[in-house]
Amino acid sequence: VQAAIDLPNVPLYAGALECVAMGIESSLQPANTRLRRAVANHDEVCGLAAYPLLFDPQTAGGLLATVPRERAEQCVEALRSSGVAPCAAVVGQVVGAAAAGTVELLRVNSRLSL
Repeated sequence: VQAAIDLPNVPLYAGALECVAMGIESSLQPANTRLRRAVANHDEVCGLAAYPLLFDPQTAGGLLATVPRERAEQCVEALRSSGVAPCAAVVGQVVGAAAAGTVELLRVNSRLSL
């Protein structure tokens, strides 16, 4: 599939941006960053402060889930109210089919419509 991720909507841990700014990263970061080849507009967004955090191995695993658009807000509310994922958020949408999965990162919430 092809997906669009709205980078400003991705929840971040407190202090994460500051760590990136100081060059602090996991020892596994370089291996994960190789996955940037799936980011369709890498050259356009790689300079954004939060970009490296998308590849942070400390947040990998269960990071994204897809649900039908009409149930997204209900799902987020259930995750938040249960305490399982208090920072759950709608961060993107599937925008089409692709032979190889790609992701386009958006700088602003410009194309997401629920």
